[in-house]
Amino acid sequence: MSDITSYVWKDRRLTRDKDEKQLEYKMVDMDEYQLNQIYAHCKNMLYNTDKANLGRLVVIDQIEDQLNACGAELALRWFKGLRDNKGEVIYSEQNLLTDLRSWLNAIPDYDPEENYTLGELVQVPAELKNVHVKDVIKACKDTLGTLDHSKITYNFLYKLGIYFTQSELKELDAWGGKTSLKMKIEDLKLQLGIDNAEIKPNPFGLTAQELRDMIHMKKMKGFKTCKYSQLTTSQLETLRKKVLFSLEDLVQNQVKTWKTIMSQIEEVADYKHIKLK
Repeated sequence: MSDITSYVWKDRRLTRDKDEKQLEYKMVDMDEYQLNQIYAHCKNMLYNTDKANLGRLVVIDQIEDQLNACGAELALRWFKGLRDNKGEVIYSEQNLLTDLRSWLNAIPDYDPEENYTLGELVQVPAELKNVHVKDVIKACKDTLGTLDHSKITYNFLYKLGIYFTQSELKELDAWGGKTSLKMKIEDLKLQLGIDNAEIKPNPFGLTAQELRDMIHMKKMKGFKTCKYSQLTTSQLETLRKKVLFSLEDLVQNQVKTWKTIMSQIEEVADYKHIKLK
């Protein structure tokens, strides 16, 4: 058994002079009411469905839905880009919708409740095989809804860091002369109107174009939301391949932290024979 005397509840409070102060309380010294209060707070941080302060597990579900929606919109655009031998467009939204339904109905023992993927119905690029057919149908109808990008904050994007491709380095050389990497980042910030942002080089970070895509998305009319159909293909790809996965990793770490704290509270409650609600 772990040393429960080492378990601490950290509480951030603002002092009278508006400075943030972190208070610490040993869980083992808390009474039944206090343990239940912090336990309820942990559950709220994980499961709350209030849009103003979504629980971390609810956010994970939201991110998964966003990944699926981005994939569906990209799949629709891939189909619409197909051409026949005469170079004419094969699919519009309407006839793709017709074919999708026909392919589904051709499945032996077809179950309308089953969440089929494109890869089960038709040959598509590898990155589109796991896209849900039901979401592509929504894309055809333009009913995928809107992307809530409020969790994709500017600071979150900046912390991902920057990685310049060779073509981007050449473009910045042409724009501001041959300068250091640090100065190139400053030049990019100037171009994007984010002069005060703190951005560091990162070989796994966003490219200049990807960062530009996300900044433009954040500035789109609608403030915190935008329709998937209004996003550029480049924005959709950046969201699906990098940004949403990075956000999911961040939130998963937060989930792990809150679950660990809940386990500690449960240990202390068990030791003190306290019933948690």
